[in-house]
Amino acid sequence: MFLNVNEYKHLACDSDMINAAIMDASKNGKIVVIPRFNERTGLDIWDITKTIVMQNDVTLIINNAHLRMNDNAYCKMFINSASELPFTPENKQRNITIKGIGDAVLDGGKHTGIYEKNGIARKVPQKTDYHPTVNVLMAFVNIENFVVEGLHIKNQRYWGLTNALVSNARFSNIHFSTDGNVPNQDGLDLGCGCHDVIVENITGCAGDNLIALCAMTMTDPPKFAYDPATFNIYNITIRNIMGYNVNGCALIRLLNHDGFKLYNIRIDNVIETSPWSEDDWCVAPNPDLVIKTDDEGNLIPWKTLVAGEHGYRMEAAIIIGESYWYSNFKARPGDTYGISISNVMTHARFAVWINNTLQDSSFDNIRLFGNGYMAAYFGEGEVENLSFRNISYDKTTKPLKDDENIYIDWNQTESKGYHNIYFNGTKVKNVRFDNFRPCENIESIVGGHGSGKIDVNFADGESKEYVITESGIK
Repeated sequence: MFLNVNEYKHLACDSDMINAAIMDASKNGKIVVIPRFNERTGLDIWDITKTIVMQNDVTLIINNAHLRMNDNAYCKMFINSASELPFTPENKQRNITIKGIGDAVLDGGKHTGIYEKNGIARKVPQKTDYHPTVNVLMAFVNIENFVVEGLHIKNQRYWGLTNALVSNARFSNIHFSTDGNVPNQDGLDLGCGCHDVIVENITGCAGDNLIALCAMTMTDPPKFAYDPATFNIYNITIRNIMGYNVNGCALIRLLNHDGFKLYNIRIDNVIETSPWSEDDWCVAPNPDLVIKTDDEGNLIPWKTLVAGEHGYRMEAAIIIGESYWYSNFKARPGDTYGISISNVMTHARFAVWINNTLQDSSFDNIRLFGNGYMAAYFGEGEVENLSFRNISYDKTTKPLKDDENIYIDWNQTESKGYHNIYFNGTKVKNVRFDNFRPCENIESIVGGHGSGKIDVNFADGESKEYVITESGIK
């Protein structure tokens, strides 16, 4: 029933051993086990020099084993075989499981120094023949019935665990640990075409968004041979998230553009676990935006953040939509809807940050503490049929000095003064706040400009209607 990778110790390298076992298991139905001890080398480590390729109908158990990318390896650690085929329904893979037991570690090892150039601030990419996505640790495409669980992912060189066209899947009990001057160290990403997915029990620290859902033409669709509607992201449950990141960004990011839809998303029990102090920077340094390199573009090691010196404060606990990263047009009304978010605890600059569009969605039991600032920010665009219930601040919650006036050019985010809720040119229809407990250290409840109105029912029993106009709040 079980196939020990050590049975292939006669092969030239650890990667060949693992791949040979996986290929045989796809034929004989056995479960592949990578044990802690490597009999080929006599070491408690598996040196990954080539990509491990998952096949159909294979369960891989990583039993207290440490898999580490070789310093000179320019490849992903894990992919599935469909990743190398046209992304069509005929090539869809099925029934793949990667399961860690005990201390199952996937380690990116030493960074290659390859990172991306983008239109924000990374102007000097490393000179290389490789695309930055060569640094992705785990990348899976076009799989049905897929499970990844019980892993410790550390030191990923780029995205940690990214997926596209994955369905009927579960990602659970995954711990991330990373820091460093490396852009785009996302934790877990669900890309175009992911649906019917459970993400649960995710902990630790990433170098970018801990969890991200992204559907847009800047990422995957040009490679796909599907109907465009297949790129939508829907029917996703995300629960029991306890973590943070060292570089600003968000705990959970939802993003769609270019006509792709994102809907039926349930997020529950999200707790920011990072330390904080009154001396934190307004947002933790983000290598995506401020990167340290030498004159040739080589990465300079980043000093690990220290609570009370820099802090770990994030831009947002939950981001829905951004005014960037689109090829043709931003998300429009009807593209993003049916989002349900509950039980969030954060000290981020924004608890909920909404841009472009959102409809028919609810937010319940969101708590800000420490140096948390704005309960809800609404950017340019249109929002409709939104319900906010049980939004509260701890009595000692206090924003930072730099929160008073915010301007983020690349995302067209701007707020002036201190406010619990802010609208930046938003068109508003049927939005209400019930049992709202504002921050005692912020006098203004609602600020900004736009059009429409909101109803706020406060925890002390008072109710008030705020009219949003182009000249301000009435």
